[in-house]
Amino acid sequence: IFELNNYDYLLARIAHRSGRYGVAMANYQLVVLRGSVLRGYALWHLAELSRTFGNPMLERQYLREMQFTVHESLLDAAAANRIARSFYANGDVKLAQKEFERLIRGTNSKTSHEQDRLARENLSLLAECYFHTGEMSRALDVFSLLLSANINPAQPDDLALAGANGLDRIDTVAATGEFPKLSAERHQQRAWVYQFNREFENARRHYLAIVNDHPTDRFSSDAAFQIGRGYSQTNEFTEAAKWYERVQEQFPETDIARDALLQLAASYARVGKYRESASRYQYFIDRFPTDERLDRAYLNMIDIARDQGEEVEALRRATNAQEVFRGKPAEAQALFAEARIYIAREEWQTAADALSRLEKLPDLGGTRVSGGTTNAEVLFLRGFVFEKLQDWPQAVNLYLSIPDGPAEFYGGIATERLKVMSENAQSKAAIEIRQAEFEKAAESSDTATRRSALQNAIRLTVSENDRKVLIDQLREVYSKLPEYSEAEPVRQAHIGRKEILSSEKKTRRKIFEELVFLGLYDEAATEIEAAGNVTDQQLLAQYYLQGDYAERSIQFAESKYKLPADFQLELIPRHIAELLYPSPFADSLILNAPGRDVDPRFLLAIMRQESRYQPTVKSNAAARGLMQFISTTSTRMAGELQLSQFRQDDLYDPSIAILMGSQYVSGLFTLYPNQPSAVAASYNGGEDNMKRWLGRAKSDMPGRYVPEIMYAQTKDYVYKVMSNYRVYRTLYSEDLRTR
Repeated sequence: IFELNNYDYLLARIAHRSGRYGVAMANYQLVVLRGSVLRGYALWHLAELSRTFGNPMLERQYLREMQFTVHESLLDAAAANRIARSFYANGDVKLAQKEFERLIRGTNSKTSHEQDRLARENLSLLAECYFHTGEMSRALDVFSLLLSANINPAQPDDLALAGANGLDRIDTVAATGEFPKLSAERHQQRAWVYQFNREFENARRHYLAIVNDHPTDRFSSDAAFQIGRGYSQTNEFTEAAKWYERVQEQFPETDIARDALLQLAASYARVGKYRESASRYQYFIDRFPTDERLDRAYLNMIDIARDQGEEVEALRRATNAQEVFRGKPAEAQALFAEARIYIAREEWQTAADALSRLEKLPDLGGTRVSGGTTNAEVLFLRGFVFEKLQDWPQAVNLYLSIPDGPAEFYGGIATERLKVMSENAQSKAAIEIRQAEFEKAAESSDTATRRSALQNAIRLTVSENDRKVLIDQLREVYSKLPEYSEAEPVRQAHIGRKEILSSEKKTRRKIFEELVFLGLYDEAATEIEAAGNVTDQQLLAQYYLQGDYAERSIQFAESKYKLPADFQLELIPRHIAELLYPSPFADSLILNAPGRDVDPRFLLAIMRQESRYQPTVKSNAAARGLMQFISTTSTRMAGELQLSQFRQDDLYDPSIAILMGSQYVSGLFTLYPNQPSAVAASYNGGEDNMKRWLGRAKSDMPGRYVPEIMYAQTKDYVYKVMSNYRVYRTLYSEDLRTR
């Protein structure tokens, strides 16, 4: 019975995952010897274990056996790629070269994005083989192809980087160890690949070569500017300023000189040279009065005055900017800056007046522009100001006017303020009046009225028992609304009609059914999809979710389920909640996060926003992996964790990404104890910036310092991460068990 049900394969997988490699190997071998339908997977895992033991010859033996004895396996292509890489890792460069050449000859022109990337990886490794065997001409051709055939030249990937690095090594050999002298265009091409991938030192060498060897070339001004940008991106603003000044002096009439002037002003502000910064912004205003970035100069000078503690001057500049940009979006940004100054100074009535004027403007900027705001943010701040003015009814009305649901940051903190007011003796009466109104409205025969009343009543209720009663009543109302009702998830798979399945698909179905029976959804999901004719996409998404392929499940869920802005979190149907807010990589999260005083749910909230749970994703800012680390941060974390053999590509390993994420977030919580919003802002926008924003707010309350976040991307990031975190805390316990 044990063999009939393939329990030996299940035992092997469990032992493999828990590090009992001897038990795993013995049971995988039993599966192979008796010719189980799962023998292909068993051979693949035996090869994995052999690699773990440092035995590449045995690894290749198992992979070859799989190729010859298991026909039409999903793992065929993966096995061929592993064999080539095994030879390469073992130093058998000639044999690796033959394998890679065979793989590249067999590459189909019609490939998926992932297959195309794998083919380019093989090209990269083939080029390395040519380099190590001294076939420089062939290596040069392949490295050049990697560099020029980059999928997106504006965002060169890891393989373009490998091409640039390989060409540099070849040219250095040809130049007998000296840095090669190339055309300005070639230096520029390689420099940009390094710069984008945050290898600033290598980029700087090429840019300096342009500046020094080709001073009159068309690339020279950009090279000088990019050197400054490289220093800015590593927070070396004093060095950055020198290069921006150089651009001003040598290329004053170029378009890039305008960019450099703005960057120069920002760099001086970052090192505390506020007078120099303000003078550069003023020079920009005087010299380029029609430039489309003129508003940045005016608005940044408000922030400079605030950072110096000169709030009267900041208010004067805010008033001036409103006059200059009357009727334009920058008017709202300047008025919003004015309102925030009054809030920081706790001048509540003046702040209320400013926010009232702001609310009437047609374009608040949103999260499109730096220093912009949203209707929800303005409503919250108005509610907070009226709360401080002790106008309790107005505060309650404003807080309740902000929808509270899965993606509503300000709706969530407005509800928190309402609960604070419920427990305050002075404001409690205003809460009770509205509660009584909602309880009466909840008796209405009109379903929409009843739903709205119950949702508002829940927001005003502090007692957990009373809250549960209201939620049960709301669940009953939801069940009668067609837009909220969801059918139970289908539990059976439908893969076409049996009589028209090919022999390959019949075998695939048999393998799939066995894997599902064993609960091994990671392998089952790929088998069912490869079988084709899947009629139940929701079931496939659930299999991917259970197999720790959350990136595939969330793709399906986000395309199918659009939750309303005011949806009650506790009432999200469980099968939908787990697809939209999955908890993949739970073992690594539990292993690494709690011991560093980090809530695993907070890491999931970051992961959902950063990578959508894709382990191998790379962003347009060269951030890698689940937690989207840039190279400077990951190198620092590797040092703290004493990972002496760390390479940047290790970030594509979920366990490494989560380990580093736990370490980094733990450090941020040390800086901002019990302030997850500040940690999220630091994670995206940088620690130094978060300190400045907190300083301007003069408060550690999220509702006061989040509006001070100047980077549009960072503010939007905080909204989303903190909304994710709230949902995760509602749906899961700290040990990631579903509630």
